[in-house]
Amino acid sequence: MVIGTDTTYIGNEIPGLKGKKVRIFAVLRGGLRPDADPDANGYYVDTDEKLARLGGITAEDRIDAAPVRWDGGTSFVHVDPRAIDLECFAHLSKPSEQ
Repeated sequence: MVIGTDTTYIGNEIPGLKGKKVRIFAVLRGGLRPDADPDANGYYVDTDEKLARLGGITAEDRIDAAPVRWDGGTSFVHVDPRAIDLECFAHLSKPSEQ
């Protein structure tokens, strides 16, 4: 399960968020690619079923996430970190060891 997961932001791209918990709301497929099209079908993936059909998370994706508040709710402000800047996807930044 990816959508709805809480994880830790470990990147440096978003000041003030490092080390904070965020909740994943969607995956922005190919969001780091220069030809990314936010209006394309399959760009904003908000269910685990759709994500599985599209092949899962890649190092080229961004994530629609929101900081988790102290009470367990989320901020109304959403951020779009690189997938590899979230602890649960950090392994995507490393080349596979085969």
